[in-house]
Amino acid sequence: MSSTNDRAGPNGDARRAGRGRQRGRASHCVEQELTTMIAITWPDRRADITNALSVLATLQPHGIAPWPGLTEAVHWLIDDTFWDSHDPRNDIGTILADTSEAEAIIATLEPLLAIVGELGPTAPDDDYLTHPRWHEVTRAATDTHQLMTGKTPSRPQH
Repeated sequence: MSSTNDRAGPNGDARRAGRGRQRGRASHCVEQELTTMIAITWPDRRADITNALSVLATLQPHGIAPWPGLTEAVHWLIDDTFWDSHDPRNDIGTILADTSEAEAIIATLEPLLAIVGELGPTAPDDDYLTHPRWHEVTRAATDTHQLMTGKTPSRPQH
C-alpha cells in the first residue's frame, strides 16, 4: 500500500486523508458503554472505528453505494489509524479498550488488507464485495463490532 495521503479508494476516486470527506462522529456512532468511554482518550476515533466495522459487516454487492460506504470504512479503519503499518495494540487506551479488541481488529484487517493488496486500491466496490475472501471481512467485522459495542452491527445513520 502507498502512504496514507496518496491512496486511491476502493471505488476508484482519489482519496486523501482529511480532504473532501466527512468524518463519522458521535452523531453516527453506536452507543458505547460509559465504562469504555472513560478509559478511551479518543472516543471520536473509536466511534469512527465502530462505524467502519458496521459498514464492513453490512455492505452488500450490486447495490447503490451508500454513505458511509466502503471508501469511508477503509479510511476510518486503515488510513486514519495507520493500522496497516503499525500494531493496533499500540492504541490500547486511546482507541481500543484492551488486548482482545486489538486482536479482533487484527483479525479484521488481515483479510481486508489481503483483498486490497490483491485488487489494488482503485478496484470497483463490487470487486471487493464479491471477492472470495470478503466473507472473512464481514465475519471478523461483525465479531469485532459486537466485542467493542456489545451490539449487532447495523448500517450507520448519517
